Amino acid sequence: MGATTEYQRYQRCTSNLLPVNFDQIQRSRVPFASGSTQLSDADRQLLDNIVRYVNADTTVERIFVDGHSDSIGSRIDNRALSEDRANVVADYLKASGIDENMITIRAHGDQYPVSNRPADNRRTNIRLQRAGDRPELQQANGYGGEPRG
Repeated sequence: MGATTEYQRYQRCTSNLLPVNFDQIQRSRVPFASGSTQLSDADRQLLDNIVRYVNADTTVERIFVDGHSDSIGSRIDNRALSEDRANVVADYLKASGIDENMITIRAHGDQYPVSNRPADNRRTNIRLQRAGDRPELQQANGYGGEPRG
């Protein structure tokens, strides 16, 4: 009987653990099919994990959502598609309870390719910033915005 009670306490304890840690989600990527803005089930699971983590860690003060596209098509279309992708991700985060004032949305079109493979560049990057991080040291293309108070 005592073992059952201890095991139940253990189960309750582990059920409250976060599914990810900061290092696992500090920089996340949501891939997209060509021309698409649709989130997959795996994408939604990743975003749900980010929401759970951000709600539990009060040191996270900003979420940067950066939309990207491959270089197929016109620059204007790619810029619009990258903005749509960033908005889809940001809207999901907001609908899941993240304060919209924490989110900075940026669209880059095909400006910052990560490789020569088009599939690698059809993405939205999500980066969490904690209080005390020095954004000017994180990337040359800069991350602005005011932290949440």
